[in-house]
Amino acid sequence: MGMPEIHFPKWGVWAAAVVAAAAVTGGVLVLPSAGSDARTLDSEPEVVAHALESVEFESVGQMAVTSPAVVRATVTAVNPGRIVGAGETAEPGEESAATQAREVTLQVTQAFSPNGRTTFPAPIKVEEWGWDASGDGYQVNNYKWSEVGKEYVFFLRGTAATGWNVISTEGRAEIGADGFLSSSAEEGSELKQSIESYDFIDLSIYLKRIYDTKNPPPDLPTAAEMPVAGPSGYENSPLPTAGATAEPTDLGTNDGSEPTPYPSST
Repeated sequence: MGMPEIHFPKWGVWAAAVVAAAAVTGGVLVLPSAGSDARTLDSEPEVVAHALESVEFESVGQMAVTSPAVVRATVTAVNPGRIVGAGETAEPGEESAATQAREVTLQVTQAFSPNGRTTFPAPIKVEEWGWDASGDGYQVNNYKWSEVGKEYVFFLRGTAATGWNVISTEGRAEIGADGFLSSSAEEGSELKQSIESYDFIDLSIYLKRIYDTKNPPPDLPTAAEMPVAGPSGYENSPLPTAGATAEPTDLGTNDGSEPTPYPSST
């Protein structure tokens, strides 16, 4: 039996740009919750939130030329990240509409960018969602939570909030022990098939070729047009709140997992 699902009509931009205020206790961000002064955070997602991306990439090449950089990186730590929406009004009976990101630290081992101009000399941090105000975990679309010690390919863009972030929920692929890729793109999509047709060695050769802007290949994909900004009010929320087509009454634990304190870095 899979996780419960919530459907949203529009995902918009992958990450918000404004940091909301949060309390800090013992180095771990916490939020008030009903009946207690602090909450713990689920160690795994309980809910899948489905939403449409602002841009639908047709191929790994198009997503790559739209991304300022692509990196091969190992996840070295995952910690509670920024909190958004803490001051917003929630549904009746709920104390807060706040949601909290997961801050993922990456050790970059290989980087690809136009003519190799972008470098990553130090660990970088990206974010993914996340936890609701009660500490219940959720993932967005097919983008499963990143795991410490695993190696991934990230298609990156610049953001005001974190410096770098994944270009969309479809912009990450896990590198398997055999070198082949497992994409976070939608199951059965052309993009997922395109990404997973490569192993990492072949993908790296392809990325170097299409990022050589001094000698562009004749089959260079056309970059997708990225939105300048999300819809009004989106900057304060990682997920739209209007127009939900389905919403479970309880986002709490229901698959056997238990909430555990963070950080979970090793």
